Amino acid sequence: MSIAPRLDEIDKKILEILQEDCKVSLEEVAKKLKISKSAARYRIKKLENDKIILGYYAKLNPAKLGNDHVSITLIDAKYGPGYHEKVGKRIASIHGVCGVYYVLGQYDFVAFTRSSSAAEFMQKLKQMMNMREVERTRTQVVAEVIKDDHRIDLTNIPFTNSHMNQSKKGE
Repeated sequence: MSIAPRLDEIDKKILEILQEDCKVSLEEVAKKLKISKSAARYRIKKLENDKIILGYYAKLNPAKLGNDHVSITLIDAKYGPGYHEKVGKRIASIHGVCGVYYVLGQYDFVAFTRSSSAAEFMQKLKQMMNMREVERTRTQVVAEVIKDDHRIDLTNIPFTNSHMNQSKKGE
């Protein structure tokens, strides 16, 4: 179970702004939040240092790049000590695998892939199937992507006002 960090409403608004447009200037962030530029810089740096912000990315259009063949592969693996880390890392190392999830239930892993074609996907699938730890795979080919948004919904994240007083140092 993860422990929610102690963030206040200003931190929440900073996260919302950066998730919407990570290229927004420091001046714009400060202006939108009615805080000084140095306070905005301090808070963003703290969010980065606390590993709440892990990086900044451009959202690319996979269809425009010819990478719109999406597949979800359910994987059964041989059980053993630390197998979920070992097998998960091997699956994740396959070029074009966008996400690997160790899950509890009927399957051990879910792999999310993007490819330019069915033939390219089959190369990825063969790499998975040829791993000696993989017992069986089942693949679902996505017919149409309805939603593909990896931003975090911050509406139910608990925020506090106690962080606010210590964060105003740079103002």
